[in-house]
Amino acid sequence: MKYLKSVTLFVLIFQLAACSWLNLGDASEGVLKPVSDQREYRYIELENGLRVMLISDAGADKAAASLDVNVGSRQDPKDYQGLAHFLEHMLFLGTEKYPEAGAYQAYITAHGGSHNAFTSFEHTNYFFDISADSLEPALDQFAQFFVGPLFNAEYVQREVNAVNSEYRARIRDDQRRELAVFKSQLNQEHPFAKFSVGNLDTLHSSEEAALREQLLSFYRKNYSANIMTLTVIGRESLADLEALVRPKFSAVKNRNRHLAAIDAPLFKAGDLPRWINIQPVQNRRSLSVNFPVPDAEQYWRSKPLNYIGNILGHEGDGSLLSVLKARGWAENLSAGQSFDYQGGALFGVDVSLTDAGLKHVDEIVGLIYEGIAQLRDSGIEEWRFEEQAGLAKQEFMFRAQNAPINEVVQLSMALQKYPAQELLRGPYLMGDYRPDVLKEFLAVMTPENSYISLVAPDVSVDAEIARYQVNYGQREVSAEQLSALTKSDTAGLGLPAKNNFVASDFSLKAGGESAPKLLASAPIELWLNTDDVFELPKGRVYLLLESEEAVTDAEQRAKSDLWLRMVKDQLNELAYPAQLAGLDFDVSVGWRGIQISVGGFNQKQGELLAELLAVLKAPEWQQSRFSRLKAQRLRQFENARRQSPYQQVVAELPRMLNRETPGLVEHEAATQAADMAAVAEHVNSVMKNLHLRMLVDGNFDEADAEALAEVVTTALPNAVETRSPAQFVTQLAAGTAVRKIAAEHDDSAVLLYVQSAVKGMQARVAMGLTAQMMSADFYHQLRTEKQLGYVVSASVYPQREVAGMIFLVQSPVLDPAAVQGEINAYIQQWLTTGVDEASFNKHKAGLLLRLAEQPENLWDAAARHWQDLLDDYPKFNSRELLLEALEGLSYSDWLAATQRDFAANKQRALLVYNAGKWPKSIPAGKASGEPAKFKAALPAYRFE
Repeated sequence: MKYLKSVTLFVLIFQLAACSWLNLGDASEGVLKPVSDQREYRYIELENGLRVMLISDAGADKAAASLDVNVGSRQDPKDYQGLAHFLEHMLFLGTEKYPEAGAYQAYITAHGGSHNAFTSFEHTNYFFDISADSLEPALDQFAQFFVGPLFNAEYVQREVNAVNSEYRARIRDDQRRELAVFKSQLNQEHPFAKFSVGNLDTLHSSEEAALREQLLSFYRKNYSANIMTLTVIGRESLADLEALVRPKFSAVKNRNRHLAAIDAPLFKAGDLPRWINIQPVQNRRSLSVNFPVPDAEQYWRSKPLNYIGNILGHEGDGSLLSVLKARGWAENLSAGQSFDYQGGALFGVDVSLTDAGLKHVDEIVGLIYEGIAQLRDSGIEEWRFEEQAGLAKQEFMFRAQNAPINEVVQLSMALQKYPAQELLRGPYLMGDYRPDVLKEFLAVMTPENSYISLVAPDVSVDAEIARYQVNYGQREVSAEQLSALTKSDTAGLGLPAKNNFVASDFSLKAGGESAPKLLASAPIELWLNTDDVFELPKGRVYLLLESEEAVTDAEQRAKSDLWLRMVKDQLNELAYPAQLAGLDFDVSVGWRGIQISVGGFNQKQGELLAELLAVLKAPEWQQSRFSRLKAQRLRQFENARRQSPYQQVVAELPRMLNRETPGLVEHEAATQAADMAAVAEHVNSVMKNLHLRMLVDGNFDEADAEALAEVVTTALPNAVETRSPAQFVTQLAAGTAVRKIAAEHDDSAVLLYVQSAVKGMQARVAMGLTAQMMSADFYHQLRTEKQLGYVVSASVYPQREVAGMIFLVQSPVLDPAAVQGEINAYIQQWLTTGVDEASFNKHKAGLLLRLAEQPENLWDAAARHWQDLLDDYPKFNSRELLLEALEGLSYSDWLAATQRDFAANKQRALLVYNAGKWPKSIPAGKASGEPAKFKAALPAYRFE
């Protein structure tokens, strides 16, 4: 597996050879696009230099926009580190035209949308989506952030506190801690060495006037139209979209900002090789070998680092990972470009180690060097390049359309990198085979140019970075010592073989019904939906092995989990080439039993499914594999207790509400007790009594569905007709039950879950409407105004027909009892203030539009169909039922439901909390006890 920050796996590893199949019609205005893309594109450049891509999608339910500024933490002054991030926070708090802080957020939320922003090293990106008929007002407000932001002095202290809360909330995040160590080892003249998040100290929070002046200066210097790119998707015509954008964004000032490449090297001469040991918060072991390499952006048509990462990160037979797994040293491996900037990049190989692997880190480093040498000596071959090119061509030809909000972010950033004509194709394109360039990059991937980091609990350390409380140390190694490691035993190490899963049949099946239809009830319940909307030679097959025995209790659940881990690990070498060829699979434990899915190009799905079922039925019971996977699972339980407090309280909620979800302690104990013989016996028992349910969805006809069903019934011939499992959701009693968890963190965290007193579709839509009304205001009041912390949210939390809502706060400044008081005070004040009928109608209209949204792509459509089957909606009409309930919901009905569910003396609530540095603070309510005891003492809603 490989990683790059902004593109998906197939983008990383595939390439494109030709464009004869591309649609270059007038509608796309020269933007190269696949034939399956029916949207229209237009690139324009405004008078101020701002570059814009307009996308007209006549059938869109959602409109969206993203503006990317080619500025980030790189530009932070050394004495105001985190300033770019702080500006991102401040920009949202009012403009000259729209001075009210929170008005933009409230408008977006009321009209079925969402919004966010992020700051990286060289980019700051702002984005939103909204119901398609509300684009113009939202776009007008959005544009003003870049025309006339206020940066009001009254919000400076509040937002610097929010930035500090964000920093503190992730102070025990291992990824940030390891990044802090990495930055400490860099050439300190390189701008990446700076602290990008910011906190009270680096932003000099005690000097508000000076901080605001720095903020204004940063904005005036860097926020320039000529380094901005904008992408807008709407249902309007291209002409109408241009008429919307030009007057709104032409007022953005062009300050003629020029961004030169960074001259300073990442590491000073003589600094490498270097080996750093780091002690993590979580119980994890990993080894990374990184190499500073030249800037690869000029080679975007050949993507040398993608080619190299594809081969080193391969997971098939003979790969680095295969060899390391065979020796019991590794669990996972990834390779690819881990960081890039204007002037250079970093290429890395990351290995997740087993306990045994930790004792062999020198040999593993040596194998990595040998793998690179092997690639350098004999792996630069045109046929490999052409194979990747063909796969990338297929992926681009049949590219699934993203949700608009994801699409605009991806494209606004891509517009900074690729010519407008290549905006869509650019991330896939590897059309130029350049062996000379590949050799150039491989030449610097040497032991002498290595930065090695070893992360494990017991490594030797002698230094600390106080900002993240991370201990680290340097192991003295010379280039000669590392070069000697290349004499490692390379038995079994080889280059990838030809991929046999490559599809060749891209014909489309004739469209079918408007919803899946039942083809057979026995021996397998078989459903088919032949897609006639997205017109791609792809599809997804879902298979449910329905069995109560698989999930009856914590013991059975733990055994099922270990079983499926064995299956996936055994299949990895086979499945990886399939993944490269556009196929994917998953096997998981659900409340009904074992769920399987296979997706991608439809032609080869039967082959992959057959292999999967053969292994599922009869895994290779290797004790070494079982021990490794069991140890990995037990570490996950341990690490769950070391996550951020807000993550832990959210994870605890389903354990308290769903009978089929065991408590963390109970699940861990059951996993610890399971041995391989017991798991094998469990598999035999489960496989004897299965009800089979299958959905074939996408580019399939009846013959295809029946052939796939035959694959299943041949592998699993003993299916039964009886369905047994039921799902149970705890019915809360009046009052507040209180559950305490113990996160290793100073911050408090409080999650208040409020459950409706009645179940049903009307209760769900009433609760959903309340959540939509509250969410933006709750965030504004408790985060922006009261500064309780960085993590503040209110959202709907439905389970089947059980309506619910959660309020979540992680706070570095208040104890949990006080946070509970603030949440309850907000709810009661909101009820007292009330919502008038006009506001109710506005929000209702927004929610109706959201519920009526059509699937964005083939995968979204198939997932909806499958979820309806799992939730027992054989007419596939769950959304229609919600729409019907919402359309019939009157203002008075909603008001009565809200008072019934949220009034202080009527709430049915569960509060999960972490005390943090306030161990004596106990929120009001009745202690719940452990999850199993809590659920056993209460009635439950039953769903078939």
